[in-house]
Amino acid sequence: MTPDPKKFAEFITVTTLTKFLFNITRRLIYPFAPELARGLSVELSAITSVIAVNQATSVLAPLGASFADQYGYRFFMLFSIGLLTVGTFSVGLFPLYPVLAVSLFLTGLAKSIFDPSLQAFIGNFVPYARRGKIIGITELAWAGTTLIGIPISGMVIQRFSWQTPFFIIGGLSLLSFFIILNIMPKGEGRKAAPALKAAAPFLSNWKTLLKTRRVSGILGFAFFMALANDNLFVIYGAWLEESYHLSLTAIGFGTIFIGLSEVLGEGFTVFFSDRIGLKKTCLIGTGLCCLAYFFLPVLDMGLPHVLTGLFLVFFFFELTIVTSMGLSTELVPELRASTMSAFFALAGLGRVAGAFLGGMIWSRAGLWPVCLVSGTCTLLAFLSILYGFRRTRT
Repeated sequence: MTPDPKKFAEFITVTTLTKFLFNITRRLIYPFAPELARGLSVELSAITSVIAVNQATSVLAPLGASFADQYGYRFFMLFSIGLLTVGTFSVGLFPLYPVLAVSLFLTGLAKSIFDPSLQAFIGNFVPYARRGKIIGITELAWAGTTLIGIPISGMVIQRFSWQTPFFIIGGLSLLSFFIILNIMPKGEGRKAAPALKAAAPFLSNWKTLLKTRRVSGILGFAFFMALANDNLFVIYGAWLEESYHLSLTAIGFGTIFIGLSEVLGEGFTVFFSDRIGLKKTCLIGTGLCCLAYFFLPVLDMGLPHVLTGLFLVFFFFELTIVTSMGLSTELVPELRASTMSAFFALAGLGRVAGAFLGGMIWSRAGLWPVCLVSGTCTLLAFLSILYGFRRTRT
């Protein structure tokens, strides 16, 4: 069944704004962790522990997505929005540390279910030739968080309280639930083959995925790309502060600059990835991102040069990772949600490993080894793509 183009465009718009709410909830805690610690009367380390738990929920996503492949993406998308609504309202109504920990666990899990279910849903309705464009549009919600969501949240917290953004997100997510319920295309769209019917869908789906070389290649790619990016991301603020004596406000503007590079990278995916070819775009973007990491220390000769280097790193990373999402939706069409959730799970593990390594390497050895590790891991991501797609045609 082909949906009405106008209604499907409305659906993509609303789901992109919903992803924006999921992303704000995940990224909000990073810059405002000290304020949350003061508001809850806990140590800062307690808040950073919540951040780790929130990121770790991506590992559980394949379980939910396996059931989404089995029983339908529509239900699980709405279910995840419901979890987001309950979690954010709970934080706003009950400003207690245990409530925050449990609620952010639920919202993190909800995001990890919503993203692959949405992309799998898009994969069923959108032809492969246009899939990079549509998924690229939805991923604008990630960069929009840095450009719009975080600055506005900061103003709201300063004007009212740290709970207020959670109330706002909860109200908007509840509204999006009913809008999506009303405009979402009926059914699950076209599928290349029936979803696997098994008593244990999670184990059966993963057994199928792990036998597919292209899936193994894309999962290795996701892990190494995410590790490389977070390895640098966790220390870039300390680098700018130590080397160029920037204030926290100036570093915040640097984050907006990174958000701009992410928007442009996603825009490149929207307008050019389908024309170039998703696999070819991934290979070119990964290679250029690898070079950007290796050359970043060479640019450590002045703030304009450094910001240019950071811009290139995040531009190439974003266009490559978003393009790879569109590519991943066609690897095992009957198990799209399982494939995408595995993608996000491995990327989440990579981010956890990168955050740990980046801080440790920076404190002991400085910038050059950090960039060397990021560049090497990106090279491994490039080799993973080559391994997965050799002698195959998508």
